[in-house]
Amino acid sequence: MDKPIHLQKKAVGRKISLRIAAVYLLLACLFQIGTKAGFPYWMYSAAATTITACLLYVLVQRNLEAVRRTDAVQLEREETKIRSTLESIQDGYYEMDGSGHFLFFNHSLVDILGVTEAELHEKHFTDFMGKEDAQKLKQTFHWVSHTGTAINCVEWSVLLKDGARKYVEGSIVLIREALNGKPMGFRGIIRDITERKDSQRMLEESQHRYKSLFDYNPDLVCSFGLDSKFVTINPATEKLTGFTSHQLMGRTCGHLLAAPSISTFRCFARAKKGISSSFDISIQHKRGHRIELQVRLVPIIIEGHVVGVYAIGKDITDHKQAEDTINHMAYHDALTDLPNRRLFIDHLTLGLEQAVQNRHQLAVMFLDLDRFKYINDSLGHAFGDRLLQTVADRLKSSVGHRGTIARMGGDEFTVLLPVITDERVVLHIADNMIMAISKPIFIEGHECTVTTSIGISMYPSDGIDAQTLMMNADTAMYRAKEVSRNKYELFAPTMSVQASGRLTIEQELRKAVERDELVLHYQPQVQLQSGLITGVEALVRWQHPKRGMIPPAEFIPLSEETGMIIPIGEWVLRTACRQNKAWQEAGYAPMRVAVNLSVYQFKQPHIVHTIAEILHETGMDAIYLELEITESIAMQNAEQVIITLEELKQLGIQISIDDFGTGYSSLSYLRDFPINRLKIDRSFVNDITNGKDDAVIATSIIAMAKNLNLEVVAEGVENEQQLQFLKNKGCNEMQGYFFSKPLPAESLSSLLSKVT
Repeated sequence: MDKPIHLQKKAVGRKISLRIAAVYLLLACLFQIGTKAGFPYWMYSAAATTITACLLYVLVQRNLEAVRRTDAVQLEREETKIRSTLESIQDGYYEMDGSGHFLFFNHSLVDILGVTEAELHEKHFTDFMGKEDAQKLKQTFHWVSHTGTAINCVEWSVLLKDGARKYVEGSIVLIREALNGKPMGFRGIIRDITERKDSQRMLEESQHRYKSLFDYNPDLVCSFGLDSKFVTINPATEKLTGFTSHQLMGRTCGHLLAAPSISTFRCFARAKKGISSSFDISIQHKRGHRIELQVRLVPIIIEGHVVGVYAIGKDITDHKQAEDTINHMAYHDALTDLPNRRLFIDHLTLGLEQAVQNRHQLAVMFLDLDRFKYINDSLGHAFGDRLLQTVADRLKSSVGHRGTIARMGGDEFTVLLPVITDERVVLHIADNMIMAISKPIFIEGHECTVTTSIGISMYPSDGIDAQTLMMNADTAMYRAKEVSRNKYELFAPTMSVQASGRLTIEQELRKAVERDELVLHYQPQVQLQSGLITGVEALVRWQHPKRGMIPPAEFIPLSEETGMIIPIGEWVLRTACRQNKAWQEAGYAPMRVAVNLSVYQFKQPHIVHTIAEILHETGMDAIYLELEITESIAMQNAEQVIITLEELKQLGIQISIDDFGTGYSSLSYLRDFPINRLKIDRSFVNDITNGKDDAVIATSIIAMAKNLNLEVVAEGVENEQQLQFLKNKGCNEMQGYFFSKPLPAESLSSLLSKVT
């Protein structure tokens, strides 16, 4: 599937949602089991903190302002995905302004509070509680706003319309403005703990049941006296620490702490004052290894006096490791494990601050592999991925610990050298990188040589902020490509080749339509069960008189930026319809022709009228035209999108969602939008037989589509194993190199003659 570069980026965030979903499913199952068994709420309340930390972490990270314009769409998609995730959880999620009025919330919060969505929009948070709880929460919100410290496990009771009462547990996190850090409001998670409260009361009434739960509880449960020494210890505590009860009784827990902290002792002090609290802590097993615990301290109160402290600890070692993995994924490229754009910008920003303070130079390098697109198309995406991994390893060897290497996307890398005392060091490193990358690469029996072009900008001579330095390094890199490639160029203020080169291409592109230099290739879409060709996708190419065949990735982004995509898109649509009509008149079985509709075309006010005129002009029945739109189009002004799609459907045109699964968008549009089929993105198909996550995603998309009476087309099918997997899962159609690459109209006519 050919598409603009910004649509070819793989969605590194899809695994994040899977991990979050997995955590929720696990905790939900544990909670259900515990509830049925009569376990106390304090055994599982720690899960709320884990969920809160994971969700809020992703929310904060996904709302970082992108530096480059191309990242804005990706961040918008990530935000949409987060919103979709929030709607799928059972806990309530809220965002409110500084005065306490609800601004955003999920449906679960509506259910918990027992009101309608419209009512909740008009409510203050104190409208759902008594005066005592309202006063307590006001003080808590004020404390969070004043200190900026997040609060977990705040408990209060909710008063419902019918007079009933619910007990809830929530978290409060301060929302700050991105630029000046000024408090804007609050967000958090609210969980219904009514059943847990009931279980607690039952536990207090039944000492025998408590004794059973104490002995057989899989979590650490122990008690301390006011002198902080162990009083009681359950078997799980012995197992988690490696020490017997006789070795622990009468001692404090200080020798168990892997990294004692002031906050731990403060929580103990608060518990002795009658205040419950939760925190994470590392303990050291008797054998030496660390165990991560999520601990809740509960005061033991008899006749109104605190006489001791209960400690309930859950082993979260695996959760911590998963959290570290998610952390790493959020800031690193999934393919090369290099820092991604976001982490690179963070390092560059910090490096500039230090450069200003210490008055030293700093260097930014932009690298782009020469002719990588040709190699990727010729030898396949798997080969291209291995090539990028090899290049990343060679860059790390060349730079070492002297700087930060990041992958911006595709075959573009950046290097930050934060401390420069001599410009010659920068040039030496650039030479080393060029030599290292240009050495022959052997992958799966293929020998390949790739070169790189490098652009270099220096602080402060070439810019004093991150955006300017990166832009100027990018400009210098294009200069290196233009001159001879496989070399580096230092940025110079007189460099204007990028602008003039782009202007030249733009002028040539404007003439391409007039000179009939654009051509269409068609990739068959095959029904998996019958093997018949049921449709084709029209893909545009530029047959340049001097540069030869130019793939769309090299001119479509420019055409979108300059507005040329409008006449080009109309030419593609008209040519594809005319060709499909010609095939029908030649006696071939009628089939669909799919045409990609860019976001710029879709936003045209007369797009429906334009398409109707093209159908009338070419004489093709609308039922044989399929328009492919991306998820980004679907999620922009959804109300207007639905209206436009409905008008297109009334013409008889079929609609498909292209690259489904990469847009992080809400799945609600699948129900609301008048679409016919989904196209599974090739990124999920590549490792569908090897990667567990991709197989789960593809299977889920197919199952979901069936439930919504939608057909599914899989892109990028390249081997028999992928085809059989998709066929067994009930996928309707496929397209990919396993059946045929995109072909000129004449070649496809020959293919149609053979298969019909």
